[in-house]
Amino acid sequence: MDRERQAELLEELPAKVVKRVLRELPEEARTQVGLVLGFPEGSAGRLMDPAYLALPESVTAREALDEVHFSPLAPQDLEVVFVLGERRLFKGYVELSRLVKAPPQHRLIQLAREAHVAVSAYAPEERVAEMFVEKRLNLLPMVDKEGRLLGVIHAERMLREIQEREMRRIVRFGGTPGIPPKGEDIDMLRDPLRRIFMGRFLWLALLTFFGAFTSTFIAAQQEMLGAVLILAAFIAPIIDMGGNTGSQTATLVIRAMALGQVRPTLRDFLRIVGRDFPVALTLGLAIGALEAGLAFITKDLTSDVLLVVSLSMITVTVLGSLIGIILPFAAKKVEADPAILSAPVITSIMDLLGVMVYFGFAYAFLRHLLP
Repeated sequence: MDRERQAELLEELPAKVVKRVLRELPEEARTQVGLVLGFPEGSAGRLMDPAYLALPESVTAREALDEVHFSPLAPQDLEVVFVLGERRLFKGYVELSRLVKAPPQHRLIQLAREAHVAVSAYAPEERVAEMFVEKRLNLLPMVDKEGRLLGVIHAERMLREIQEREMRRIVRFGGTPGIPPKGEDIDMLRDPLRRIFMGRFLWLALLTFFGAFTSTFIAAQQEMLGAVLILAAFIAPIIDMGGNTGSQTATLVIRAMALGQVRPTLRDFLRIVGRDFPVALTLGLAIGALEAGLAFITKDLTSDVLLVVSLSMITVTVLGSLIGIILPFAAKKVEADPAILSAPVITSIMDLLGVMVYFGFAYAFLRHLLP
């Protein structure tokens, strides 16, 4: 059955049936049910949980408290009571503390808050994370396309999902993606050695080409290196700084995207650049001054060489941070996982940019030393 047909069937499936089915399943099996029902990968529907209390809008506060008292659910699942209209339409929620203080004869519909707090079962997990941050609820109601309550998402499970995803991203960000069709994760203890080898070799082979371009560019600077041999001593720290700064920034951006703090929009991109640029520039100035100071103390350098080293360090720090922002946003733009732009790739890009910046400043300020 194709996905379109699955979605059509889901729309016709009564919400109470979904809840009844989910209640009988262990947590690990619910994700598979979400898949069968047609919820897209990475959607709220894959995190659906039946552990919640929902009552009709006509129920009184006293009757609701009785339901809470006799409910078999755990205390953390009873912090809020969800309010339902006809056909299980979601009408809002009532906190347990508000319910305890309410007049006994008040109906739930009179006490209900924020009917718009519900998240669609088809919403991306990033939106779910945003809703938890905005509403500060431990239980987030999830509805179908008609606004009927299907289930809830627990903050604890959402947190686990984010943590697991971040662990997978760390593996990929380190340059070890999985190989289809087995998936993205590499298990160091159980996977065949051939798969582990291929998962690492593909990235390293790609990075070898970057290294070849970089080494070719450096080899072409023999004239400058021959005239000012001391420049060779600073190639490694300068290009390393660009790669390290880029990896730092990219890690922060990817984490912000995973937590729903940043969206892949031009507005958020400009906001991140605007906030990061002064930080990166200040870091560059501090590191450039530190590098120049250490070089002055440990090496007999002219002021021109110190200027080249300092300006290069400042520039690659700012460029590395900018590249670390651009690449995750670019990946999201083409609907790819930002983590595929791994730290080694960022480092390799900055290696090439770093030597170009370094020798660019060298030719600008040390040209008079050439024979």
